[in-house]
Amino acid sequence: MKKVTLNKPNLSDLRELSIGKRIRYIREHLQKECGNAFSGKSVANRIQLFSQSTLTTIERDKSKDVPSKVLYAISKDFGADLYMFFDDYYQQNTYESVDLIPPLYNSDPNDEPNAGTDHTENQQVSGANPLLENEYTIKTMVSKVASNHDEQLTFIFKSRVKYSEQHLFYLLSQIISQINTLDVSIEPGLIESNLESIKLAQDYIKYGKTSLHAFPWHSNKDKSVMDNQSHEKAVQYTEQLLEELKDQHLRGENQNE
Repeated sequence: MKKVTLNKPNLSDLRELSIGKRIRYIREHLQKECGNAFSGKSVANRIQLFSQSTLTTIERDKSKDVPSKVLYAISKDFGADLYMFFDDYYQQNTYESVDLIPPLYNSDPNDEPNAGTDHTENQQVSGANPLLENEYTIKTMVSKVASNHDEQLTFIFKSRVKYSEQHLFYLLSQIISQINTLDVSIEPGLIESNLESIKLAQDYIKYGKTSLHAFPWHSNKDKSVMDNQSHEKAVQYTEQLLEELKDQHLRGENQNE
C-alpha cells in the first residue's frame, strides 16, 4: 500500500487556499511523489467526470461551483478525506500530518505471488462469493468522535431483510441528508458547504462497486478476529483513560486541601 504524506507545513498551506486551489495543491503534491499518474490529464481520464480543461478551470478557481460528485470523485482518486477541501477541516483539526492513500496504488503486496511459492490455498474463497450477490443485509454503525479523534462505538443495528442496491442508495441518501440537516441546524454557517445527498450517495454506490481496493471485502472470520482484537485494545485504552481521570481528580483534591 503506497502512502503519500502531507506534513504540517503542507496542511498550513492548504488551510489558506480555496477549494479549487486545494485540489491543485494536493494533485501536484501527488504528481511530485508519484509521477504523471497524477497529471491533470491522467486524473481526468481516470475519473471520466470532466475533461482536463474543466479540471484546470476548477483548480484556477474560475468555476462558480464544484459539483459534489466531482469533488467526491477527486477525493477518492487522491485517497484523501473529502472534507480536506473544506475550511471546517482545518479549523476543527490540528493534524501533524495526513496520509493520502490513492486507490491506484492501494493493493496488498501479499497478493503478489513470489517465485517458487505455492499460494493456491491463500487464493481460495470459502463460502458464497459476495461479488455474485445483488442483495445484502445492512449493518449501520454510529460512533462518537472526540476532539482528539478517539472514537467510541455507540450504536449497531442490522436490517432484518436484504437490501438491493436501490434500497442501499435510499438509505445512504437519507443518512447523508439527515446528518447535513442536523449539522446546519447546529451551525447555520455550514449551509454554504452542504453536500447534495443524492449525488453523494450515488457516488458511494458507484465507488463501492468499482473501487474494490479502496472498499475491500472482509472475510467473516477475519473480521471477527479484528473486531475482537480491537475491542480488547479499546477496553485497555478505556481503563487507561479512567486511571488518568482518577489521578486528575486526586490531584485536584490534594490542591484544595
